[in-house]
Amino acid sequence: MKAGRVVLYVGTDSAQASSLQEESADATTVERVETVTDATSRLGDVVCVVSEAELADGTGVDLCRTVRRQFDDVAFVLVPGSGSDALAREAVSAGVDEYVPAGTITDAADLWERVLAAIETISTEQRRYRKMVEQASDATAIIDPDATIRYISPSIERILGYAPSELVGRRGTELIHPEDCDDVLDALASSLANPDETVDATYRAEHADGGYRWVESRGQSFIDDPAVGGTVISIRDVTEREERERDLRMYETIVEAVDDLVFALDEDGRFAFANEAHESRTGFASEELIGENPADVLPEAAIRRAREIVANLRSDPDRDSATFEMDLPGRDGETIPCEVHIAVLTDDDGAFRGTAGIVRDISDRKEQEQLYSTLLTEANDGIAITRKGRLQFVNEQMATLVGGTRAEIEGTNVFDLIAPEDHDIVRGNYERRLDQESETGRYEIELETLDGERVPVEVSTTFVQYQGERGEMAIIRAIGDRKERERELELYEEMLNAVPDSVYAVDEDGRFVALNDTACEVVGLPEDELVGTHVSVCMDERDIERGQDLIRDLLTGERGKGIYEMDLQPVDCDPIPSENHVALLTDENGEFRGSVGVLRDVTDRQERERRLTVLNRALRHDLRNSMHVIMANAELVARAVSDQQTQEKLDTIVDRAEQINSLSEKAREIEQTLANHEQTRKPIDLGELLATQVERFRDEYPEATFETDLPAHAWVEATPLIDTAVENLIENSIEHTDEARIQVSLSTTGDAVTVTVADDGPGIPEKERRIVGKGSETPLDHASGLGLWLVTWITRDSGGEVVFEAPEEGGSVVRLVLDKARPPVDSNPDRADIT
Repeated sequence: MKAGRVVLYVGTDSAQASSLQEESADATTVERVETVTDATSRLGDVVCVVSEAELADGTGVDLCRTVRRQFDDVAFVLVPGSGSDALAREAVSAGVDEYVPAGTITDAADLWERVLAAIETISTEQRRYRKMVEQASDATAIIDPDATIRYISPSIERILGYAPSELVGRRGTELIHPEDCDDVLDALASSLANPDETVDATYRAEHADGGYRWVESRGQSFIDDPAVGGTVISIRDVTEREERERDLRMYETIVEAVDDLVFALDEDGRFAFANEAHESRTGFASEELIGENPADVLPEAAIRRAREIVANLRSDPDRDSATFEMDLPGRDGETIPCEVHIAVLTDDDGAFRGTAGIVRDISDRKEQEQLYSTLLTEANDGIAITRKGRLQFVNEQMATLVGGTRAEIEGTNVFDLIAPEDHDIVRGNYERRLDQESETGRYEIELETLDGERVPVEVSTTFVQYQGERGEMAIIRAIGDRKERERELELYEEMLNAVPDSVYAVDEDGRFVALNDTACEVVGLPEDELVGTHVSVCMDERDIERGQDLIRDLLTGERGKGIYEMDLQPVDCDPIPSENHVALLTDENGEFRGSVGVLRDVTDRQERERRLTVLNRALRHDLRNSMHVIMANAELVARAVSDQQTQEKLDTIVDRAEQINSLSEKAREIEQTLANHEQTRKPIDLGELLATQVERFRDEYPEATFETDLPAHAWVEATPLIDTAVENLIENSIEHTDEARIQVSLSTTGDAVTVTVADDGPGIPEKERRIVGKGSETPLDHASGLGLWLVTWITRDSGGEVVFEAPEEGGSVVRLVLDKARPPVDSNPDRADIT
């Protein structure tokens, strides 16, 4: 260790820190701090941290994680008072270099040796190797002889969905499909028995989502290496490869079952070889054809086409084979559609020595061609098969990617369609897989179209057998299209999360599979906790049964959706009356797979219904009483004998009729106002609003006196109808006060803004204040002041409160207390909130 470097001891054992200083023989400085916070701020020139397990503000494992995030070249030694398997696993997962329980060391010299070992272990090359392991696409693991996972790299989360900490300490066999477990254990045993050999295994491993993935593992035993002490294996997800190979095996079985005609022609164009299938197909025995000219048995058009192809192959040194179709005459006189693959034969000096070919009956492959046309030619991704650097097959999507047709692309050199700067990437991937006998590869490059444009793509490659020879198949996906689809999905998700209603989807068992942000917020739990949870977490049994009854009706009827009312049960809030709009979820076969619901909060609707009940009851009561008065006075008029008396009674009738008409009009006005009531709250400037209203009332009621105490601006959170509430409040003071003296003011306390309207009139009767403040009426206890109801409803919809006061000196005081709001971003910069 170089002089002048620092070892930092973290903990309360000052004696142990002093002992380490003595053991260092002044080769370094040992400093001591007691907390994670102090240690974090001191890491600058530290080469090694020696930490106790329990610290005043955290743990040694927490400190190790902090060190690993900030410094790659600082060694870390954890010295717990007493060790445990759980602590050891957590320490290894955090990146501790030396785990040294107090009971495992003899003295300070022993501990100092462990410190030196940790510093040695943390060398630059090993740190680089660790990063390479952690960042590799394949996962790397160290397995004990009993299959216990001692270490596994972070890449396992991409492959199987588990964090490394979830797997360390578990037996690997717990993740292996039962049918594959014995084979994997045999492979592990073989590795342990033959440490110089690499052992491969392909098997199914359980994913964190409960399904299985095909993985390929390659392992070698290092059980005798003290730095490893186990079997090192690499793990690669080969699910796609296994599925492709399964399809390819099916294809090869079909092809091998076909009776093909195999032939060879000498340099003069005469049969040098013909297999026995010729006789069953053409009626000519193979021995009859030897030495004969194909023109004697084949149509002239086919011979002409074959000669053109051979001539082209001989003139093009980069091509040695080609394929064409022809109609082959059968032994019964009918023709058989065939595919002919022909290749040029040369000797060691490159001299032409004839041709060889395969004639394949394709009449029995029409249905398969349609299938492959769907899977390959019409696939969304580009697909190409190459052999010896030339494109043997491309689908329509591949041809479109490079701006040509299949006929233009097939047969060309693959590198003609790849950006020059990416040639080495393609060659390197191919050569690396050949050297490592790896079947698959993946990389990103740019294609160069026939018009010279560039197309960024992701390429996945694998070796395949094509037309009897080994080739390479590439699946080419345009990255631009994928990103566009991802943007569209993000847009749909944003749109769904912008919906103000709660939206959810459940499977056929009633468990959540998706929820929007509103639903999670209303229920009071995050989405990751709700997904997979039964709906009973927020719905009671009665509502669940009603929902199930509705779904059964939808499944047996013709409707695709339905509605029922229920109470949503948030975690920590009162039930929310809701209207659930339910639709069925089905798969592509029409099978029921769950349902989707849109929960609409109907609290406001029910509140409006209660308000209408108050209106109706008030109208019924007051209209009935007024009509009694009208009828009584009408009878008195009939009995009257004096004109003066008659006039008085008529005046009473008119007065009462006017009151009825006024009450009716007020009720109608309130009903129309509330029917169009927008309940969305937003920032509203009460300072400007009140100033404007007071000026208008001064013009309309010059006999009234207005005193104001209003700031220029005062922003509150309210519905747009708050101006109607304030207007009714001021107007009520004017109408019920002779020579009215009205005081209008705005004040703020903390996060609340208060509107105060005071007058020197007769005041609001205690009964009116009590009933309106309570928010409901009874048949025998009601308020006749509909204006006060309107003020109260609007204020409460705005999240505020109405306060009625009756000063001892007379008059009335009404206060509207509302939440303060920030000015909108687009408001004038000179507007200031009152404080």
